Amino acid sequence: MKDDMETVALLLGEQSDDRWQPQELAEGAVRIVRDAEGTMKLEKISSEEEFEEASSASGCFRRGTPIIDPETREVIGYEMEEVPSLKNGTEN
Repeated sequence: MKDDMETVALLLGEQSDDRWQPQELAEGAVRIVRDAEGTMKLEKISSEEEFEEASSASGCFRRGTPIIDPETREVIGYEMEEVPSLKNGTEN
């Protein structure tokens, strides 16, 4: 990541079931970054080391409750659910 980029948040990848799987934290994870002009973008996390660095510099989130369009009843997005702690690869 470039020096003029700031990590705003780390988004955890999709989990195939509801149980927390700490061995797969970095798999599918992306970070939200902001450049010096304020432009936001997503960057893929490519290694466990990169994941550790990003998670210590920002909050970690996973997909939360669906946001439903009140008229069409379609899912238009998801809330971000914060993961309170990732110490030693586990959630507290």
